[in-house]
Amino acid sequence: MGRLRRLTQHARYLGWYLSSTSEIPLCSDLDECLPLPDLSGIQIVWPDRYSWLPGSSCLDVMRNALQVFVPVVSQGVLEVDRKWHERGGFPVPPDAVQAIGTPRNPKDANDIRGEIFEVRRGSRRIRCAYDYSDFPMVSSEIAAKADLYFKCVTPKNQIPANVACAGYFPSRPGLLARARSVIFKRAVTKNIDVYARFGTWTDSQNIREQLVRRMANSSVGFRGGLGTVVFPAYLTELMQARIALDAPGQGPITYRLPEAMALGAVIVCAPPACVFPESLDDGVHYAATKADGGDVVQVCERLLKDRDRMAKIASNGMKYFDRNFSPQSRARRILRQAIQLIN
Repeated sequence: MGRLRRLTQHARYLGWYLSSTSEIPLCSDLDECLPLPDLSGIQIVWPDRYSWLPGSSCLDVMRNALQVFVPVVSQGVLEVDRKWHERGGFPVPPDAVQAIGTPRNPKDANDIRGEIFEVRRGSRRIRCAYDYSDFPMVSSEIAAKADLYFKCVTPKNQIPANVACAGYFPSRPGLLARARSVIFKRAVTKNIDVYARFGTWTDSQNIREQLVRRMANSSVGFRGGLGTVVFPAYLTELMQARIALDAPGQGPITYRLPEAMALGAVIVCAPPACVFPESLDDGVHYAATKADGGDVVQVCERLLKDRDRMAKIASNGMKYFDRNFSPQSRARRILRQAIQLIN
């Protein structure tokens, strides 16, 4: 019965899935904040198959974003990469092996999802690693073999000099692009004060359950809970939300953070245990709670009483998404740093 209900929900939003995908529309001028260098003669060599098959949904988006700017060709896995590639991902660093299988850590020894690609200009070439895993740890083995190591969830602690913060990403950018197009074309009524809809399978269920319980027992208008809906329904609810809560999942953040920012909701969460290309500032780009979320109701109440402050944070959050979470921004950062090294 549950599966039939889910199929009915998908059918209701069939137009979302059938519409042609496009780049996520942006409200920032990336030519101004992330200008591109001379791209003449640049070519990217991308892997023709991935070490972790489900990663294609993330990696194909990155390839498509890069080939807007430069030619991208495919190449088979090199012999030097075959061992880790066949095991499903980058090796966990030796100093983190003891944490394998514990909450918010990799489940196996090659659970750092990533791939190797090359950037070429004439006879010059550099090897680049792209690490899109949820875990804020760097694969030291791969970093030692790469000229540049682009990390999406970058740890706060000291990292090797060749590791660059690439920025995080939304889960389904094609559908997010459709939702963002809607809010750019017309004003969407914000009739949900606080929104939070969490899955029920991550290592961070205790935190999520406490957030939902606190909000449900408060006088604040709250929609959501534990259990997900089909993705277009979730995006529709996000568009209608004034505030969206985020909490850790398998890693320190979830897709909700960029997706809510992109759609103009004010993110409320504990300070993330990772860093992004630009500083994420409390009261500017989001509103911070205590680490355990114990003051989440009070933070939301203060925000809802000051709509001007909320409007500023929401606007700043949308621009922050453009510069730190959009596929376009990650492609530009990769090209900027790779070309700086290859010249």
